[in-house]
Amino acid sequence: MYTGVIRSRYRKSDLDQAIKEYREKALPALAAHKGNRSGTLLVNRETGDVLSIGFYEDEASARAFAPKAASLLEGFKKFQAEPAEPMREMFEIAASTQQEAKAVVEKGLKAFNAHDLEALARDAAPDIVATYPEVGQVKGPQAVKEQNKVMVTAFPDARIEAKNTIAQGNTVVVEGVFTGTHNGPLKTPMGDVAPTGKKVAGDFIQVFEVDRGLIKRAHLIYDQVELMKQLGLAPAPPAAATTKTQR
Repeated sequence: MYTGVIRSRYRKSDLDQAIKEYREKALPALAAHKGNRSGTLLVNRETGDVLSIGFYEDEASARAFAPKAASLLEGFKKFQAEPAEPMREMFEIAASTQQEAKAVVEKGLKAFNAHDLEALARDAAPDIVATYPEVGQVKGPQAVKEQNKVMVTAFPDARIEAKNTIAQGNTVVVEGVFTGTHNGPLKTPMGDVAPTGKKVAGDFIQVFEVDRGLIKRAHLIYDQVELMKQLGLAPAPPAAATTKTQR
């Protein structure tokens, strides 16, 4: 990730108005820019020093915002306490809490796709609490390993694809798709489901909390009924009834 940073010094009496305009003009412009992740305004009320920071997915998107940044700067010159021209600087984010958390989660996704359940267990904290729709909460790396084993046993070609990954601090949210072919027994709380040979594809959301490089909490959400319907084990919704009006 990259940042675009602008250092300024505003008149202290104008700080509240500058903050208001930043919310109304700069933040919407950043939000509409492709590749932008967020914008932050830092203010020192004792000195009037201000830092505007835009966060971007990559260097290209950070550079592409430069013309918009220059246009916005023109509107904020009226708040400046000194004549010096503020400059926009670019920095690569070499390390951050959210980058490290995202890397741990992405490593786990690759391990699942490789069906490397030992790697998944190694990246789980000793006191991990994981929640699954079918069984509720399980605790400990071994329990997480066993729950993942259920899926790769039932779907030997099981694979997950992350469509969107959002990291904020130590929390990472993955929006993705699970695909697989039901060629093995599927263990459920109500008993094993014999292989059906059917292919399934289902959306899921999983929320992770990372602590010191290990997954401390994982909460998986997906539509169990939809999965059963794709396996042919749940009835399809009834067709809408039709009525005839006699005249």
